[in-house]
Amino acid sequence: MANRLNTSLLATGERHVLQALAPRLPAWTTPDHLTAVGLAGAVATAAGFALTHWSAWFLWAVVAGLFLNWFGDSLDGTLARHRGIERPRYGFLLDHSSDLIAQSLIVVGLGISPYFTLPSALFVLSLYLLMSSYTYLRVATAGVHRLSYGGMGATEFRILVAAWSLFACWLGPQVVEARLWRFTVLDVTIGTASAIAFALFVWMVRQDLSRMDRDEEQETATVHRLPTRRVLAEPAPAEPAQELDRELPSVSAG
Repeated sequence: MANRLNTSLLATGERHVLQALAPRLPAWTTPDHLTAVGLAGAVATAAGFALTHWSAWFLWAVVAGLFLNWFGDSLDGTLARHRGIERPRYGFLLDHSSDLIAQSLIVVGLGISPYFTLPSALFVLSLYLLMSSYTYLRVATAGVHRLSYGGMGATEFRILVAAWSLFACWLGPQVVEARLWRFTVLDVTIGTASAIAFALFVWMVRQDLSRMDRDEEQETATVHRLPTRRVLAEPAPAEPAQELDRELPSVSAG
């Protein structure tokens, strides 16, 4: 099982909340139920974003959906660990497949709302999928499951989506309509931030590869040195010959 690493801004406080909630859930609740609740929250979020074209009051459905997504997605693994019913392979596949579906729904929903643009949303989604793919590669190659980058995890991302939507609703349409040359200011800003994040991702991959290369070289050198040490430590095979030499005179004497 991979070591979980979460260094997000809210990780410590969130862990305490989840550990307090898990024992209080009804006995009939299962981790799979919670995963389904998280997916339902993502669907509600996307639907709420689509409906904001008719009324901004549907932002309450967005906020409620994000809360349900957090509740189900964050608590399913905590409940499994609390009850000692973990299923490492099944749980990993189910949980993270659900995460990919849920986050895609949330981000695309934001992109089709009046408070964001679809190109900017696709920039964000591409980076999310890129980092998710690399996270799963690190699980397979290093046994480390990293849940946050730069202090930003799934919980912080949900809060950011809700805060931006409420802010954009308060500020008005100009937040997405302001233009810089042929592009909206929002697309230019998100595109630039995405390019910087992509460059940092490439640098991070290079650092990880260098570290793995050094570790493997050290392991190979250690393995190559071990046989030499064992040969030197083995006793010389002289005793059987000495014993034979001691027995030959007595045979001749007979």
